[in-house]
Amino acid sequence: MEAERSSSVAAQVPTPSLSQRLTAFGPGRRWGGPAFAHTRRGKILLPLISLAVFFAVWQVVGMRTNPILFTTPIKVVQAFWDLGRTGVLWPAFYGALRDLGIGYGLAAVVGIVVGMAMGRSAIVERMLNPYVNFFQATPLIALVPLVVIWFGVNLEARVAVVFILSLWSIIINTSTGVKDTSTSLLDVGRIYKLSPLQVIGHIQLPNAVPHVFAGLRIALGKALIGVMIAQMEISITGLGGIVINYGNAFKTAYLLAGVVTASLVGVIAAILLEVIRKRVFPWTEDEGSGGWKAAI
Repeated sequence: MEAERSSSVAAQVPTPSLSQRLTAFGPGRRWGGPAFAHTRRGKILLPLISLAVFFAVWQVVGMRTNPILFTTPIKVVQAFWDLGRTGVLWPAFYGALRDLGIGYGLAAVVGIVVGMAMGRSAIVERMLNPYVNFFQATPLIALVPLVVIWFGVNLEARVAVVFILSLWSIIINTSTGVKDTSTSLLDVGRIYKLSPLQVIGHIQLPNAVPHVFAGLRIALGKALIGVMIAQMEISITGLGGIVINYGNAFKTAYLLAGVVTASLVGVIAAILLEVIRKRVFPWTEDEGSGGWKAAI
């Protein structure tokens, strides 16, 4: 009799579904749950799954497409190997890093200085605003022939193109960050009788750092475009030369190998920029608490 009652009670209890059993482990551990993306396992597995799906789809599509029009990731890897083995890829890679580093570095220095001046002085802003707005709205690729006339077809011309394309975003974002400085912070500087340089170094520049790095990130993409334009249109060298030469020869795998390498240059530069931000300005990580202003 007791056994019959136990079996009837067990029959009345529904068997939990798979989703319910997964939920029992907590939302942070459930696959597909919002919190899973923030776990250590999610941060590792989700990008790997995404990449695996992407390359699988690419491989299938590439195998069913004319090799002149498209190719597979396996053939792109083989092209990487061939370009590296023959000594073509690495000099082009280092050359792109050099052009990007010089042109982008000069644009960062000039852009931050000019942006600080525009943000601090209404007179300077009104004087320079027409030029900044003009060049920001101008298709700067059209200036490449003029750059060739001025600087020739060597390193100077490529650096000039990178500089011209990346400068204006840095100026605009830096100026915006300086102008957004709280008046209460500036009043504190006046109370403590800080000099103009101290106000810049201790109040306005730290306040503008998030805006500055936003401008630097935007400018980095434009600078990489400038590198490829300069190497494809001015010197026919480096990664741009690889893209042009193998594109003209209809060798799609080698062309894509050059494009992917150019993207790696941008990824490396973005990682370095992020490392600098985290090491030099660690307080910008605390976005939820208002960053530097909240610390004041």
